[in-house]
This record gives sequence, C-alpha cells and structure tokens, in this order.
Amino acid sequence: MLSAFSVRKPYTIVVAVVIIAILGVVSLTGMNLELLPNIDLPVTVVTTPYIGASPEEVENAVTQPMEQSMATLTNISSISSISQENMSIMILEFEESANMDSVLIEMRENLDMLSTGMPDDVGSSNIMRLNPDMLPIMVASVSVEDLSITEATNVVESDVIPDLESIEGVASVNASGLGDFQVEVVLQEEKIEGVNEEVQEAIREQMADMPQGDIPDGENPDPGEMEEGPGGPEGASGEEGAVPGEGEETPGEAAPEEVPEVDPPMEDMDMENGDIDITKDMIEGILSGQNFGLPAGYVLEDDMNYLVRVGDEIEDLEELRQLTILPSIMEGVPDFALEDVAEINLIDGTEDSYAKVNGEDAIILDIQKQTGYSTAAVADSLRAQMEDIMEEDGTISIVPLMDQGEIVNIVISSIFMNLVIGGLLAVLILIIFLKDLKPSITIALAIPISLVSAFVAMYFSGVTLNIISMSGLALGVGMLVDNSIVVIENIYRMKNEGRSSKKAAIDGAKQVAGAITASTFTTVSVFIPILFTDGIARQVFTDMGLTIAYALLASLLVSLTLVPMISSRIMDKGKPKEYKLLEKVKNVYGKILRASLKRRWVVIVLAVLLLVGSVYGSFSLGTEFIPPMDSGELSVEVEFPEGSTFEEVTEEADAIMEKIYAMEEVETVGAFIGDAGFGMMGMGGGSLENVSMYVLLYEDIDKTTQEVAQELRDLSESFDGEITVDDDNMDMAMLGGGAVSIDIFGRELDTLRETAQDVGEIVKGIEGTMDVSDGVEDGAPEFSITVDKDAAIAEGLTVAQVYMEVSELLEDVDVATTLTMELDDYDIYVYDEDSIEGADYQELEGLTLENSEGEAVAITDIASIEETVGFSAINRSNQQRYVTVSADLQEGYNIGLVNDEIEAALEEYDMPEGYRFEMGGEIELIMESFEDLFLMLGLGVIFIYLIMVAQFQSLLSPFIVMFTIPLAFTGGFLALIVTGNPVSIIAFLGLIILSGIVVNNGIVFVDYINKRREGGMEKREAIIKAGQIRLRPIVMTAITTIVALSTLTVGIGQGVEMVQPMAITAVGGLIYATLLTLILIPVLYDILNRKEYRSKEAE
Repeated sequence: MLSAFSVRKPYTIVVAVVIIAILGVVSLTGMNLELLPNIDLPVTVVTTPYIGASPEEVENAVTQPMEQSMATLTNISSISSISQENMSIMILEFEESANMDSVLIEMRENLDMLSTGMPDDVGSSNIMRLNPDMLPIMVASVSVEDLSITEATNVVESDVIPDLESIEGVASVNASGLGDFQVEVVLQEEKIEGVNEEVQEAIREQMADMPQGDIPDGENPDPGEMEEGPGGPEGASGEEGAVPGEGEETPGEAAPEEVPEVDPPMEDMDMENGDIDITKDMIEGILSGQNFGLPAGYVLEDDMNYLVRVGDEIEDLEELRQLTILPSIMEGVPDFALEDVAEINLIDGTEDSYAKVNGEDAIILDIQKQTGYSTAAVADSLRAQMEDIMEEDGTISIVPLMDQGEIVNIVISSIFMNLVIGGLLAVLILIIFLKDLKPSITIALAIPISLVSAFVAMYFSGVTLNIISMSGLALGVGMLVDNSIVVIENIYRMKNEGRSSKKAAIDGAKQVAGAITASTFTTVSVFIPILFTDGIARQVFTDMGLTIAYALLASLLVSLTLVPMISSRIMDKGKPKEYKLLEKVKNVYGKILRASLKRRWVVIVLAVLLLVGSVYGSFSLGTEFIPPMDSGELSVEVEFPEGSTFEEVTEEADAIMEKIYAMEEVETVGAFIGDAGFGMMGMGGGSLENVSMYVLLYEDIDKTTQEVAQELRDLSESFDGEITVDDDNMDMAMLGGGAVSIDIFGRELDTLRETAQDVGEIVKGIEGTMDVSDGVEDGAPEFSITVDKDAAIAEGLTVAQVYMEVSELLEDVDVATTLTMELDDYDIYVYDEDSIEGADYQELEGLTLENSEGEAVAITDIASIEETVGFSAINRSNQQRYVTVSADLQEGYNIGLVNDEIEAALEEYDMPEGYRFEMGGEIELIMESFEDLFLMLGLGVIFIYLIMVAQFQSLLSPFIVMFTIPLAFTGGFLALIVTGNPVSIIAFLGLIILSGIVVNNGIVFVDYINKRREGGMEKREAIIKAGQIRLRPIVMTAITTIVALSTLTVGIGQGVEMVQPMAITAVGGLIYATLLTLILIPVLYDILNRKEYRSKEAE
C-alpha cells in the first residue's frame, strides 16, 4: 500500500515532492498564456477572382462548378459560398477527423482540373485555412507630432513597423492610413501639338531646301529617307536611345515574361502630315520597357562566374522627366523627352485612404502573431517595444486600441487571484473545523502540490494557461483537500481509538483508500465523454477536463502518501480535543434524520417537486452560449449603401466618431476604411462602404461594457448607415455568428428577396430585437447597355466592338511601372489630360463609334442605356441559394427566449412552395453544444455508476448514491434562478462537473453505513450513527469547495463573467446536495436496501 510505503520511506516522498515542485515551476514558466484554448477549426476558405463579372455570372461560371467539385472531397461536412461582384468566396467545413494537410492537397488537385474549363478572365484560386490566430492580437494607432500623415508615413514604414515585426512571435504588421505618394504622368494635348508643330516645321524646311524636281507633286518625303545623321534611322533604331520593337533582340530573351512589348514611335506617325500620335498605352509601354534591369545569366572568366546584369532602372524624377520617348527622326528635330509631352509630378494619394483616432488623422496598425506563440507574451513584447520607440523619439505616440494580451493578463490574473483566495479560505475552514494547526497545514499542502503536479501534466499534454483551464483549477482547488480531509480525519479517529501514530496513519489511509479512489475517479470520469463529442464543445472544454483530472489525481496521490507520512510524525499523543458545538450539531442532525426516516415519502416527493420546479424555472430564464465579458472594448461597424462616394462615407464617419468620442465613458475611438487587411481573412475594412471603429473605454467607469454598448446603439439611431455594435470581441460567442440569424432557402432570387423582407418584418415585431436586416442588400447601381444586334450590324458593328469602345472609355488606370527613390517605391500612373477624372454618364451617353467605313455612329443609335440594381451577393449553402435575416438583441433580453418566439412566429408564416427556413447563428451553436453536453452527461452518469459498482461490489448501493446527482441539479438550477442567470453552456458544464463531485459524499456515507451494518448494527441505527460520524468530513469537504469558489461566484475580478455561471451552479448544487444528501440518501437507503448483513467484527 502507498500509505505504508510513505510512512516507512519518508525521504523518498519528500524527494518526489521537491522534484514535482521544480518541474511544476519550469512547466508554468514555459506555458503559453492565452484567453481561450487552442481551437483548430477544420475549415478552409477558397477565394477566386473574376474581374468584371456580376454576382450571377460569378455564381454560374465559378461558384457552382467549384461546389460540385468540392462536394467530392474526403470528409467534407458542409459547403457555403458567397458570389459577389468580381469574387467567389467558398467556405468548406470538414469533419473533425479530417487530415487537413491531405485535404488541402486534394482541394488543389480539384481546382487545377477545374481551371481548364473556367472563363479566361477567372483568376487563380487562393486557399487558406481558417484559424483564430488570423485575428489581430493588437490594433494600435500611430501619430508623429508636427508631421502630416504623409510625412509620418516614412517614420512608420522605416522605423515603427520594422521594429515591431522584429519581435519574436509577430507574424505581420499591416498599416491603414499611410500616406501614399505616387508619380502622376499626365499627357498634355498642348505639348503634344507643340511637338507635332516642331516636326512639321522641320519637314517644311527640308522640303524647301530640296531641289523642286526631287519632290513628286502631291507627295511629302518619307522622313526616313531624308538626310541621315545622329537622329536618322540609326538614331531611331540603333543602340543609342533605341526603343525595343518587334524583331529586335532585347534583354527580355533572358526573362521574356518580364519584358513588356513597346510599340515603336515610328508606327504612330502619320507620314503624310508629320503628326505623331502619342497615346497613353505608348507611354506606359516605353516607361515599363526602359525602367528595366534584370540578371541575364553568367559568364565564365578566369575560373570565376560573373553575373551579367542588363539595364538599369530610373533613379529619380529628373531622370524620368528627361527620359527620351521619341528619338530624332531627321536633322533639325531633337530627341523628345517625357517632359516635352506630359506633366510629371509626385503627388500625395492620402486623400483616398481614411484612418483617424479621436477625430485626428492617424496611422492604424493591425498586428498578428505567429501560430504557437503566447498571445500574452507577444503582446507584452509589443508594448515594451512601443515604449522603447516612444522613448527614443519623443514625437512618436503609439496608443493600443485593442489589446488581446492585456485582456488575457487581466482575466488570467483575476482567475489566479480567485484561485489563491479560494485556497486560503479553504485552509481557514480547515483550521476552524479541526481546531489544530498541524493537521490543517498537512491537508493544505495538498493544494500547492496538486496544482504544480497539474502544471507539469498540462505542459506535457499541450494545455495552455487560459480562462477555461484556469477556471478548472479554480473550481477544483476546493476539492483538492477533500481526499486529504477524509484520510486525516480517519487517521485521527484511529489514533484516538488508541492505535500508535504510524499504525493509525497506515490503517487510517488504507481503510478509506478504496472510497476516495472511487470518488476521485467518479469526478474524473465525467470528462471522459468529451472524447465522444466533436465541434467547439470538445475543443473548448477538453482543457478544463484535463486540468481538473490532473489536479484531482495528484490530490489522491498526496492524500495516500504525503498525508499519512506527515500525520505519523505530527499527531499529538495527548487527550483528543472536544468539539462541543459539533456534538450539538450531531445531536440535532440525529433527531432530524430520525424524523425523516419516519416520513420517507414526504422527503422524496418534496425533492422531486423541487427538481421539476427548478428545471422549469431556470429554462424559463432562457439560454445563452457563454456570458459576455466586460472587456472595456467595443467594435463598431458602419455600413453605408452600395455606391456611396468616398466623400459621403468619410464625412458621415467623422460625424459618428465625434458623437462616440463625446460619450463620457469613451477614452479613445479609432476608425479606418479601405483595404487595411484587418479582421478574419483580411476582409475587415475591405469595402469602401464600410467603416470599422475600435472604441476603448475608461477603466474606472461605473457601467459595464454591455451597458455602454446599449447606449451607443441608442445613440446610433441618429446616424446614417447601418451600424452594428459588438461588445463580445473577446468571448467565444464570436464563433457562432449573430444573436438572431434565419437562413431562408430557395431557388429564385426575387422570391427569396420578397420572403426575406416578410421574415424581416416578422422579426421586427418580436420584442427584444433590434438592428434587423432582411439580408437583401442591393448591389451598387449600374448602367446596363443593351445592344440592338440588328441595328449594330446594319452600321457595320458588333456587340464585341461596342464593348471594346466602352471599355476603352472607362478603362481603369493601372500602374505603368514603379520608380524606386531612396529605397522607397512610387507607383507611376499615366493619364490622358481629359480622362484623369474618369468618364461620367454624359460622356458614356455621347460616345461615338467608328465603323468599318470610317463613319461615326452614336452609341444611342444602336444600344439602350438603363440604370439597374441587382443583388450585391448571392449566398449558397450545400449548393442551395439562401438569404440570411439577422438581428441583434436589446440589453436585458435572452437569446434563447427571443429565438423561440421568432421560430414560433415563422411556423405560422406561409412559406412559398419549395422554400424553407433554418435557425442559425449563436442559437445553432448553443443547440449543437447542448447536444454534446447532454451526451457527456449521459455517458458520465453511466461511468460514475459503473465505477461505484466496482467499488461497492453491488448494484443497489451505487443506485442509491446516484440520487445525489438530481439533488445537485436542483441546487444548481435554483442558484441560477436566484441570481437571474440563464442556462448557458458554461453553467451546464458546472452541473456536469457537479455530478461527479456530489456522489463522493454519498459514496463515503453509504460505504460507512454498510461497514456499520457488517459490524452487526441494526439498519436504522447504522444509518443514524454513520450520518453523525460522517457529518464533519462531509460538511468540511463541501464547505471547503464552496468557500474556495465563493470569490468566483460573486464575480471578483475583470473577465470572470465568462465562467461565473459555472461557479454559481457548482456552489448552489453543493449547498443543496450536501444538505439533502444527509437526509435523502439515508431515506432512500432505508427504502431500497432491505438486505440483512451477516454480523462480523467491524474494522
């Protein structure tokens, strides 16, 4: 036996404890600090660009074929997609058992086969795995005193971002609001005419100098046949100032794919009148061809390989201005440089980006960490680096707007504080009950030793320090002394019966070893069913199950080794202490128990009524996933109508920011717009109609984050645009979507639109809903040009020719090339003077086309132009179209109750034939998690019963003990009712854990009754006597656990709101179950156990 070994080998036990302590400290320092457990989502996202395509075209040409192909993937669970203008986005969810590495290979193979049948304009698909690490761990604003954003950009890009990216664990630092310098080349018609006049004048002069007979009547000389010189044909096609043309050998032969083709200027000359047609395409080609430099290969010289590099790039604006674009074509005509035909300027493109903090222009940084690194550690390093940057340069100010690391530190510190306080209170209870410091300290040693042992096991099993695992330790800290209490109480009882210290220590531990082992395994066994669940519930709650199991198993070893070893050396040999108050309590309890045994059915009926009433009352309060956390941070998304101009969006965003910043609880507001790459998959802030804001609250305000969020929602009614306020950035509800989400499935888009609008009105009529969206978002307004094919062909034109002319009018300006100056890159854009502002509707309507006969044809003669509005996006799930109606909840309303009302109202709505609805969002996640938890509970109860059967070697005694579980549920549900908390996933998890705890007292109680009866005692007397003797350890173990959880129950510390319901159900269940265990278990034992025990000598 362990107890005998530990008593005889004390130094071995001491050495083992020291080793565990050292390993525990090392493990603790090496563990990652996170808010939530590591969640590995078996989800991939496939994005495929299709530039210029409408949502319907994207759906037909890209999304549907890809869905059909992806549906054949191994372990595919569901497919959803979004077909929007220019882009197809597909989200694939796989079974938990899927090997994602193999899945990605299979996906790529399928996409490669599909690509051959796709339209030419469809781009390459991009595959990415969805991972919570893709969320930023910090968002910060940067400003530089006395510098504009454009000037501050250089500081941020050259100093701030590189310093932050150099930190170990930082994956990327993306910036929004940077000053965007670019080179603008604007072709000037006046300058081009001047060039042509100069060429024509040179031609006229040479014609005047030539003998009259040499010029045929009515003909102009070919400039290429005129006097050759430095600017003659050799000047145009020779090496000096040459522009590569067709048939010429260029450096591109080393890398042909990177060398643009350039039309020779001579081809753009009207040789009859000397005009040179200088076009935007021509200038773009020359710039990209001349701003060129690449390695061409190696030459061997003196046994050494020398790299041969061809060309050099333009180095500054002056060289760009002086770049020859037209070589001399005849004597008297100079080379023409770019500045001779265009204005070249370095301009600031910052006006096209938007990022502000507290109303002032700023640069906003989005920082992501690498997978596997500690969120808290990386965030701490970032804050330290930011402080160093600000100390080195006092003009730089960096303000975190969202800091996951700070939240993690605060929450984990709060949980740790609750754990320490709970442990100290548990020790205090021991001292009060035992009235002896020595055994109290002996028992108290079980807490730190069990905890450090748990840390070692957590480290080697990959469990991080997060709010779930730490909550498990906080929940278990009171239970860590339970086994030691039972052991030491039994040791002292035997010592008082006259046995020697060593004998009492060995026999006392040995006598209860079976019972405490069984009770420990019953508690641990409730977590075994987690292995049979999947989804979020398994990934989140595995950490809690493992930490509690590690700690409890360690406490079992401590109680059977360290406690007997120490007890054998510290027990007093004097007269045992008398506990007068405890004796009075025992006497009163004996009377109550006798009365209950006389009215057995009254006790049972009352227990059943209370159970039914508590279950009904608690579920009437509603359900939720996990309570929101008071993080002190809010996020606001403002969505403006499609087609809103940049000026309209930014003006309204400024007004919204001003009103939010004026709220007395708000410390900082940061906002951004554009392709900042913020948020999951880099989609946040990607639309010019969306403004994202981070709101940071003061720490010492009297209101919760949720209350401030509600005030902001009320305030938002005066804002333009659709505004969404989120107060749960840091909790796990983000994994489940919106509070209210209804997916309506059907085929026809128009019918879906009408149905969704009807459902939206129904949702608006349900009390407690707000910010209702019917999901029918019109796309940006567009002009549809319908070509009359008969009229077009009559004019010698086709639809394709009309498209080419319209496309040329509306052509977007692409980057011609990039100019690198002083290590900074500047994009070069080329514009025609009359098109720099872009075409408007009048120009489109007045467009004329040239037919094959050279005649001008107005577009309005062969086509009609009308304004239309379509869907902005088409959603599909498992190859079916759907529209999502969504809504948020007003403060004080429960998600479960509101969704029940909505579902009941929709059941009465007459859906069109072939159309259906499904409830989604957070309520779907709740229901899926509850299914998993009910499975855990059912399997856990079976395992508990089987373990007790093995302990008691009986089917009846474990059956009696099992009745403590509904008692615990009664107490847990009553606690939720009293505190006004709905039934959440966390609260229900507390009940599951409780089912493994409450049976412990029942096991000890029934085991002791059986031992008394085996000693020859009559049944009822054995029941009463066992109850009085086991009263103190039962009450002690319950109170130590209750007191240890007391601080967590009242919610001391920021962030504990997420796990508070678990503590509430545990405390409520323990109080009720402990009291009723002392009454109901004896009553049930008396009713069900009619077996007569053979008289034998009691131990």
